[in-house]
Amino acid sequence: MSTTDQPWGFPNSSSNRTSNPSRNTSSLPKAAVEVVSSAQANFLRDFKRFDTVDDFSDHHYASKGKASKQHSKTWVKKVQADWKILENDLPETISVRACESRIDLMRAVVIGAEGTPYHDGLFFFDIHFPDTYPSVPPMVHYHSGGLRINPNLYNCGKVCLSLLGTWNGNTREQWLPRESTMLQLLVSIQALILNQKPYFNEPVNDMYMWTPSGETHSKFYSENVFVLSLKTMVYNMRNPPKHFEEFVRSHYFERSHDIVKAANAYIDGAPVGSIVKSGVQDIEESRETSSVNFRIEVAVFMKTVVDEFVKLGVKELEDILEPPPPLIHTNSPR
Repeated sequence: MSTTDQPWGFPNSSSNRTSNPSRNTSSLPKAAVEVVSSAQANFLRDFKRFDTVDDFSDHHYASKGKASKQHSKTWVKKVQADWKILENDLPETISVRACESRIDLMRAVVIGAEGTPYHDGLFFFDIHFPDTYPSVPPMVHYHSGGLRINPNLYNCGKVCLSLLGTWNGNTREQWLPRESTMLQLLVSIQALILNQKPYFNEPVNDMYMWTPSGETHSKFYSENVFVLSLKTMVYNMRNPPKHFEEFVRSHYFERSHDIVKAANAYIDGAPVGSIVKSGVQDIEESRETSSVNFRIEVAVFMKTVVDEFVKLGVKELEDILEPPPPLIHTNSPR
């Protein structure tokens, strides 16, 4: 596909650049390049990964308690310990807001990792510490927008995880009152649920891992997950959770071009999850391509995604809202 054939107007990473061989530029002084950060980049840089807020009136578990409720010393001590761990040790891809007036409530956002069908997405979770915490695990609700993006994340918001007691697991995978922490829980959601091949999160599918049939089903599942992830992006941009409104806007403003470039690559045939910031990973070795239906779905829905990016102020995308149809080979699978 040539540069002019690329949907959304981004050139192929392999495009050749012409140069003037008669001009030796190695001896010329190099001008200093001043990189000016956008207001959104500055906001994200200064955004605290852990902080407290005044209220959580829109919290899923807001009705499960009240500000004046008295809790046991054990409960308060454990929650405060969780706060301290989160304040000091949260990774860059997870942010948390705790409520000062309702310390039984917490909200977290997890950024989808590179190499997964969830890359660049935001995934929000509401957390409640019940009266018997830490003898029992926290309660966690996923902001699904009505979408089932993972075998462990239901469209009703249920989060299925051994650590939460919502799925069977061996003793070491379950909540241990004296050892388990909120940080462990959030990292587990990111690593064990929002992973590279979510199809195999379903126990009945696990036995088919590394088999041709299992890998084929996994590929199609991940393709569907990415489309649902795009829809989740739109849902979050239109309905940002309280205390994360500007975070959502700034995140997608800064990630918009990465998301569009990834969509270009998928429309052009790259498999889901093969796109990282440095380009396409392992595509030549695998020789795997995305399915025809997936390429069409991405091309069609990206117009809605780009519309939302433009509303955020990403002006460079205004002139490329209508993508050309993807180049589809008649012998492509699916």
